[in-house]
Amino acid sequence: MKRINMILTAGLLAFATTAQADTSGNYDPKPGQWSTVIAIFDNNNNHYLLKTSVNADLTECSDRLHRFNQRLHAANGTVWTSHAKDVVRFEATPGTADVQVKVLDVRCVLEPYDPELVKKF
Repeated sequence: MKRINMILTAGLLAFATTAQADTSGNYDPKPGQWSTVIAIFDNNNNHYLLKTSVNADLTECSDRLHRFNQRLHAANGTVWTSHAKDVVRFEATPGTADVQVKVLDVRCVLEPYDPELVKKF
């Protein structure tokens, strides 16, 4: 019984860590795939676009986008990121110099995506 409880606990912990929005992976999207992208203002009011996932189709991307938005709403529209902007988390990590940033926009984009070509009118 004790072994089963340990296995279940390890499985739940593994699932909880994979459910976090974390951009520490090296995403290499292929043309035709969908990516989730967040727009943030950092503590110096610099604008960044950070990729948080790469998905096979629009349905999967929309699903991830919905889950991310729910967690973002619970976090009052802010996330924590490193100074290198390579990690996005909903809670500060103890012992690191994470920065709390305001999320401006969350969206799914079709790859290849070139943010320099996007214009807002």
